Amino acid sequence: MVRFLAILTLLGGIGVGIYYLLSTEVVDDIKVTGKLQISQQQGNYIKTTQSPDASYFAVVEGKIRNNLGKPIKNVFIKYKIAGQETSATVFDLAPGQEMNFNTHGVNTDASNPEYDFVGLCYD
Repeated sequence: MVRFLAILTLLGGIGVGIYYLLSTEVVDDIKVTGKLQISQQQGNYIKTTQSPDASYFAVVEGKIRNNLGKPIKNVFIKYKIAGQETSATVFDLAPGQEMNFNTHGVNTDASNPEYDFVGLCYD
């Protein structure tokens, strides 16, 4: 009987531990989300390739949120669009503040180019 109670207590402790780990929310210190925005180039744009395809201008529009307990300055957000690095800068971000950003645009021949978040740095 004692052995049964010991095993039951051990299993209960493991279950409570797993529940605690799964129920706690992990919050990033600085959260960055972004999505690609594409527009087709019009007018007198001179292409550097010989392909007959249309030319596009791509940027990443996103949001950054400071989950740290202190203000941060000079946040440099880097993305890669169609193999080209691009960035945005947010100069001041208070604790708990969320701000919109747009990266510098890149020219591409792809109507839906690949893009990746490279990283960020700040003072």
